[in-house]
Amino acid sequence: MPKGRIKYLPIPAFFIDGLLFFVSFFTANYIVFDGVFPEIILYRSIFLFGLLLWLGITFRLKMYDIPRIIYTDKVVSKSLHGLTLFTLIGATFLYLLIEYKFSRDFFIITILLFGVMHAIFQILLMYVFKRYRKRGHNIRKVIVLGFDSKIEKLIKSVLMVPENGYELHSIFSDNEVPESLQTFYKGKESELIPYLDKSKEVNALFISLPPEKSAIINKYISYADNHLIRVYILPNFSEYLFQHFRMTYINKVATLYLRAEPLESLTSRMTKRACDFVFSLLVLIGIGVWLYPLLAIIIKLNSKGPVLFSQMRSGKDDKPFKCYKFRSMTVNTESDSLQATKNDSRVTSIGRILRKTSLDELPQFYNVLIGNMSVVGPRPHMLVHTESYRKSVQKFMVRHFVKPGITGWAQVTGFRGETKTVQDMKNRAQADIWYIENWNLILDVKILFLTIWQVVFKKDSNAF
Repeated sequence: MPKGRIKYLPIPAFFIDGLLFFVSFFTANYIVFDGVFPEIILYRSIFLFGLLLWLGITFRLKMYDIPRIIYTDKVVSKSLHGLTLFTLIGATFLYLLIEYKFSRDFFIITILLFGVMHAIFQILLMYVFKRYRKRGHNIRKVIVLGFDSKIEKLIKSVLMVPENGYELHSIFSDNEVPESLQTFYKGKESELIPYLDKSKEVNALFISLPPEKSAIINKYISYADNHLIRVYILPNFSEYLFQHFRMTYINKVATLYLRAEPLESLTSRMTKRACDFVFSLLVLIGIGVWLYPLLAIIIKLNSKGPVLFSQMRSGKDDKPFKCYKFRSMTVNTESDSLQATKNDSRVTSIGRILRKTSLDELPQFYNVLIGNMSVVGPRPHMLVHTESYRKSVQKFMVRHFVKPGITGWAQVTGFRGETKTVQDMKNRAQADIWYIENWNLILDVKILFLTIWQVVFKKDSNAF
């Protein structure tokens, strides 16, 4: 997909962000120090360091490369990613080099103020760009060569949406074009070059032709290059590929990578891990110190056996790990092979409440803290079930490319609890794979809120 980014946007955008950081920094000064820095040279140096650090992060993450097709969640997620890195690197720098000389209250207030103002700026920037393009500015006039289901979908979902900044100029195809697009049809494929010789308004050429027409495709690419027309090829692999893929290069050799995995990025993994660590620590300290002992006493009084139940589950890269839960069943010999079912006689009276409210999962925040689970991700399965489903469910093992989670996209979209049939597990696996291919921080936050909503307000018939 063409990105169509505006060339000089990063420069003014960074200066606006710099101004917002300046306002945040000196507002925090008035809140914490009544407007008088205790060590003015130190704080001025830190301000300059923060500005340079933010400059490096914004250019490293390409935060101001606003794509032509603007997905709000992805833009906000990238900003949140940048702010998380900024906070972690800044905090590490201050802790290692400055220690007690720097006010932690000042640091926290500055980050919070800057984060809020930066988020507002990003939202306004996206709104302005969409309005700007909708009014006919920054437009790319497009010619389409060839017609099939892919190009029809592209036309309707992208090229004919005004805020994307495209204007469909004409269609050339030997195939039949539907009635709704007849006004754009200008002739057969062979008539394209004579038409282009007369028209000087076209900016982009989208080509969707079968591989056997490669010689013709190269002819049109050569013509477009010589007439300053950008070319975008819609590759036709439908005969043997039935999933999303992305193009990558290995030592300058083009290859197709059969799924996008945002968490393959080191910075994305570091950001997710940092959020997991902080969130699990807050839960363990804020809730665990009083709720865990209370639940432990109730479980002990309700039935014989240990408070915690541990079980080997399949983790990232199919490596087994010990997963912890509050015991919700009587001690039995089938716990490592037989999943819980509705009205399961093994579930204790207090265990039924724990499972309904998901409180039995709370010890897994310890798993998150030590790094073998994430707060959000595909739910981990018993080893025997992993071995079974890898044979019966296509692509089931793709779920194990990332760390398992306490909650996940499958759980908040209706695939929680017992998997009675193979189709149930196929649905869960498809939801988990979608999560892996579309991960961003905003999606994690959304899943957390949906999980809390469902636990508190929605009665889930699959929770037992």
